[in-house]
Amino acid sequence: MDRDTTKIITAVTIGLGLATMAYRASQPPKKPNRGTWRSKKDAGDYDYVIIGGGTAGCVLASRLSEDPSVSVLLLEAGDDHDDSFSVKTPMMAASMFESAWDWKLRSEPQVHANNRSLKQVRGKMLGGCSSLNGMLYTRGPRSDFDRWADEFGNPGWSYEEVLPYFKKSESFHDPSLPIDHPQGPKTSRVHDPEYDTFESEYHGTKGPWNISYQHLFGACKGFIRANEAEGVPRNLDINGKSSMGVFRHQLFNQPNAVRHSLSSAYLGKNKNLPKTEDRPNLRIVLKSKVDKVLIGQSKSVQTAYGVQFKDENNVRHEVYIKREVILSAGVFHSPPILLASGIGHSIHETIPVINPLPGVGRNLTDHMGVGIVYKCPLTCDTVQQAVAPWKLPGHLYNYFRYGTGIMSSVVMEAASYVRLEDIAPEFVAREKANGTWKEMASGPEAPHIELIFAPSSYKTEVLDHTPNYRDNNYTIIPVLLNPASRGSVTATVTLKKDTRANIDCLYIEPSLDPNVLSDEFDIRVMKEAIKFARRVGKRMQQDPEMAGIEVFPSEVTVPDDDEEALEKFIREHFASFFHPTGTCAMGPATNPMAVVDERLRVHGMDRLRVIDGSVMPKVVAGHTCAATVMIAEKGADMIREEYGDYIHEE
Repeated sequence: MDRDTTKIITAVTIGLGLATMAYRASQPPKKPNRGTWRSKKDAGDYDYVIIGGGTAGCVLASRLSEDPSVSVLLLEAGDDHDDSFSVKTPMMAASMFESAWDWKLRSEPQVHANNRSLKQVRGKMLGGCSSLNGMLYTRGPRSDFDRWADEFGNPGWSYEEVLPYFKKSESFHDPSLPIDHPQGPKTSRVHDPEYDTFESEYHGTKGPWNISYQHLFGACKGFIRANEAEGVPRNLDINGKSSMGVFRHQLFNQPNAVRHSLSSAYLGKNKNLPKTEDRPNLRIVLKSKVDKVLIGQSKSVQTAYGVQFKDENNVRHEVYIKREVILSAGVFHSPPILLASGIGHSIHETIPVINPLPGVGRNLTDHMGVGIVYKCPLTCDTVQQAVAPWKLPGHLYNYFRYGTGIMSSVVMEAASYVRLEDIAPEFVAREKANGTWKEMASGPEAPHIELIFAPSSYKTEVLDHTPNYRDNNYTIIPVLLNPASRGSVTATVTLKKDTRANIDCLYIEPSLDPNVLSDEFDIRVMKEAIKFARRVGKRMQQDPEMAGIEVFPSEVTVPDDDEEALEKFIREHFASFFHPTGTCAMGPATNPMAVVDERLRVHGMDRLRVIDGSVMPKVVAGHTCAATVMIAEKGADMIREEYGDYIHEE
């Protein structure tokens, strides 16, 4: 056995031992209000039944159960992993992709992307995607929400009306505060005034969800410098006055550098919320997969009266409501549950359609992009520079002891938002002259393109990255923020024998067709985005601290002036960045594609709402977790207003 191999085995053994010890030490007391289904104790009627304990469902369960006189049942298909090492540690996010904690969804073969079946990471656990995503906190531009209100016909959803809900959810931690301050960091990270910038008037400090800054690779600073050299202005707070420019990402991490998923923020111990961990009026049932909403007729109106679901042993149960069923199963699972309940189009001859809303599952929109990889000197501060196996014990020690180092990083720590008029004015002029221009952004201060920077190697898809400590890379990822292409979600139905009851049962699963690149305009925009990313890459090459040379796809293989090669590269490598929205879009009844109204009530139904990212009529030009939390906060207040319940003041 050579010396390098011995070093690696020893380091990994020590590292895993430290991780195991840390994990065991972190185990909290058992949480009394959550667990699997208990027929004798859990059966009965509840004021609210919430389907899905993901990002939105956790917020709703917490807010609606603040009133002790109200009973809430939250049904979650996954388990509770809040206290696991992988969930808590920012650097470990990708280790959960395509694991048992992920739904492992794949799209239908994409006709316009070389018939590839695209990965769609979705969290299958309490907290949903907030428990395994990149922890990036960006709300989206002001005009996106104004457009929801004005163009899409949803009064009450303008930026000025939703900003209080962003702030209500947030506990922003000023990184300049000392460690002994209540809002200060609980780590040994060093405050960096050049990059720890924010605009305080746009942030809340009394909400349950911790937002701040944490780790920043030196390579990310180089990316910021390169954008500025290319004429992109620095944005001191991407969630502040402007949504344009190059910036450092704000993150949803706790002051001790641990991920703050929405389950830990809203359903765990939190000084900014009334006691949540053992509320007797809140029951969280794990490993429960919902089949359908139970619907009957009351006074000539189709009315929800309960939910049918299967427990961990695949036994079917029904629960009933006194007030409402709230569907928060997410962009890919809320439409199939509606379809299985007879709302939308027909999916099986045995399921009668009682409310043929054509918009159910339509309008699927996602952020998609490609990676351009650069090889850089080993002196460049990147993930790969730090991943040598024998360094693992030191990284773990720094993280657990001081809350610093690579384990506290989310990797994609910097990005820039730009408009096509600024990066490709000739392209815009040509498109307008040809009559083929499509203004997909919501306003003149809203971006068309995001460049995400990863101080590591990312190629075909977000998941396909293999850091090699003997090499060093970074990646610039141009992402299409406002695609013209639209996809859909429907449901596949299979018949299986229930051996206990000796009957045939329908099993329903989502079927995804994002229909990427079906609109040729998206291809043309992506070509310009790649060219701009390469210009930023050239600026980085001139920076002695970066000095990267493009190795994938390489300018020889795919030159900027070869339109055919660019298109081929895009179709072969275009991939999701996991921000799907829109499949139960919000809008007035006069819009045939609208599924819910401005108060998130399903059109033509009583006592049934959808409250999750699927209701966005247009995807925000930013990462979608923050906007989903805002929707849930606002939705909870709407419900409590209608029933006259106590509203927790911030």
